[in-house]
Amino acid sequence: MSREQISKWGITITVVMSLLSGCGRASPTPVVIAPASTPIPAIPPAVVLPRATAVPVTATTGPVSVQLTTTTPTPTGGTLTLEPSPTLQAPIDRPFLMKIDRISVVVGRGTLLEGRVANGTLQANSDVEILGSQNNVISATVLATLISNVMRDQVTVGDYASILVGGVEATDLSPGMLLAEADKFKSYEEALQQLQ
Repeated sequence: MSREQISKWGITITVVMSLLSGCGRASPTPVVIAPASTPIPAIPPAVVLPRATAVPVTATTGPVSVQLTTTTPTPTGGTLTLEPSPTLQAPIDRPFLMKIDRISVVVGRGTLLEGRVANGTLQANSDVEILGSQNNVISATVLATLISNVMRDQVTVGDYASILVGGVEATDLSPGMLLAEADKFKSYEEALQQLQ
């Protein structure tokens, strides 16, 4: 509070006390407000930041790597260029991969594997492999692809799918194994890196 505000409050309190004394037996007591012992700091001026400048970027569908290229030797010059990474493909373009969350048996039909599709697209009647953490590989054939218990021709990235496979015993499988497109991954570890 400034000194002007402090003195205004002192005057206001004195006036109120005077008014109250006329209404009853209260006697006005003057209120003395001592000046502040330390100076009150002034409010700093507002800081004005420079306006951000947008850099136009060409839309890409896959992962991008950022490379800074300078057009002039000064630190203020240069442009930011986004280019597609030559090493990473978009998840839709990668081989099919799904982490198995749940396993159940459909009596007389096969084994039902459920999980979220991480990469690629899987068609019904495709050949797949089930990869385990001990680098055991189990070959299987897709009998049906389902989403929300509705049969589909294919499942793709982002779908929570149920894949009915044949030629596999449910007792040989466990949650956490990976369902992958046949002959696309050398090991469980290599496939697991694609989920990261």
